Amino acid sequence: MKKYSIVSIVLALLFSLQAHAQECKTTADLDAAPGKYLTAAQYPWPAVRTEYFSKMNTAADKALAKQTLAQIEKIEQESHAGFSLTGGNWENIYASEGYQYLANAKLGQYNFQAALFEYFCANGKSRRNDEYNTVLRIYVNKLPLNTLNRFFSSPFGSSFNYYDFGMQFADWKNHQSADVNAKLIDLFTYLTCNNTSLLESINTGNGYFQDVPEKDIKPNNNSNQIYRYWFITKGTTPLLVPVTRKEYLQSLLEYYEREKLHFAKLVAKLKEDHDNSLKNYNNWEAAVADKIAIVKKTRDEHDEEWLAAQAIINPMADSDKSYKAQLPEQTNINRFWQFYDKENKSQPLYKYNPAYFTAPKTGAAKPQFMTVAFRHSTMPRQLRVFDNFNKNFNFGALRKMLD
Repeated sequence: MKKYSIVSIVLALLFSLQAHAQECKTTADLDAAPGKYLTAAQYPWPAVRTEYFSKMNTAADKALAKQTLAQIEKIEQESHAGFSLTGGNWENIYASEGYQYLANAKLGQYNFQAALFEYFCANGKSRRNDEYNTVLRIYVNKLPLNTLNRFFSSPFGSSFNYYDFGMQFADWKNHQSADVNAKLIDLFTYLTCNNTSLLESINTGNGYFQDVPEKDIKPNNNSNQIYRYWFITKGTTPLLVPVTRKEYLQSLLEYYEREKLHFAKLVAKLKEDHDNSLKNYNNWEAAVADKIAIVKKTRDEHDEEWLAAQAIINPMADSDKSYKAQLPEQTNINRFWQFYDKENKSQPLYKYNPAYFTAPKTGAAKPQFMTVAFRHSTMPRQLRVFDNFNKNFNFGALRKMLD
């Protein structure tokens, strides 16, 4: 077990318990209490600091990620000039997330985080809350789809819940099961976006996108969390572009060819395990052949102009058609029925734009775009921090880092 020095332990305890001895009657009494800025290097747990870049695979990527986040932290620190932090600590941390293929580019993903740990009154004394509500995150080479999931979706998923043989990976033959971030076949890289303002903000790098409309924001409400996003991109080339009908149909054919191999392996495994679900796959060959035939017929019956239009899908309507046709669910995943237009629940398809990304000589950790995400509520302490950031943060300095 790793040993820590007495100094490290004492610092950690002070950090955890909050050294303020200020007396108080209510938490509101602490709104004006002076706060502290703590850099990522000052995070008190050494074991956490050593993990900052653990998911970067090479020394070069670790060094570049460290350099990049240090620059981001400095830019953020400069926004504090002339601002008096009160009511809590503003504490920084770094994190690495590994790698992801966007289009054909393998990019290292990592982020900077600064959070407001507010003071509260307990037994007449000031304490530091161990949780935070207000947080700034700056993601390098990543769109945070987890917090944007009201607007973005991956309609085809990336894996299966049964006997995953890795069919979704481009290099299936050489894929290692532990490498979850390996390149996927095209179908599993597509995204849907239901908000044109968000899409425009991403592709132009102008302005911001806020997930809660101003009219719906309630004052002095701690539960009404608001995310505001800025997207830092280079040049005028859009980050996301439409998937054409032709591309979508071709990606389905690629997927169905994978299904042939997948179902053969799956059925063999189910037989070996004497699994009762084997009956669900009795006619898988016919199901796959029928899916292929429908896609090829749709492709061959239309001209290039029609095929060049954006693919708009409707998974809910497609599932309903499969259900009414009494088709087995297990062998009719991602069955194509038709393209849609403006019907309810229809979703246009997008992909990361191959023309946006370059192949940097410095390695996968080179910043190609960034997402700035600031979450806060409308409580006065949090609004002060947000308003200062919104007024003084130098977004132009981030853009220069992409050059």
